[in-house]
Amino acid sequence: MLQKQQVIFTTLEKIMKTKYENSLFYQINSTAKYFDKLFDQIFKEMDFGVSATEHLALSIICETNNCCQRDLARIILKDRANTGKLAKTLKEKGLIEITLNIKNNRPVKILSATKKGKELIDSTLSAFKPVIQKVEDEFSKEGIENIKKSLQKFRKVVEKSVKTNI
Repeated sequence: MLQKQQVIFTTLEKIMKTKYENSLFYQINSTAKYFDKLFDQIFKEMDFGVSATEHLALSIICETNNCCQRDLARIILKDRANTGKLAKTLKEKGLIEITLNIKNNRPVKILSATKKGKELIDSTLSAFKPVIQKVEDEFSKEGIENIKKSLQKFRKVVEKSVKTNI
């Protein structure tokens, strides 16, 4: 573990010595910020009745049949307390159901989308099509897959150095 951390710190050192705007960190961070701004803009214009974070959680719950709260927290990178509040809000809006189950002798909250929640996700997909189309026009499917694989690999390296309680 110590050797891996040293490799990560050496890599970070090299990256930090480049001009910031040309660094990998800047590219990833600024791209993420633009995505946040884009999603805020779309959600403000379209008034879906949910926030971007609620929509993300709901779409994951729709994709993952019987998603447990812990798995949702891991996927959206939020702690279970925040995820619990998010689930409660989605339930109050009639978009999900929460049921208690037992897993490994522990109580587990299972989240499942209601018909209303699934319909909301289906109806909002059209709002994202223009952005998806622009990306698909600019990059080949292979190019998009390469970007995803590279980002996943990079995230896994950084993830090993992050102390988190998700």
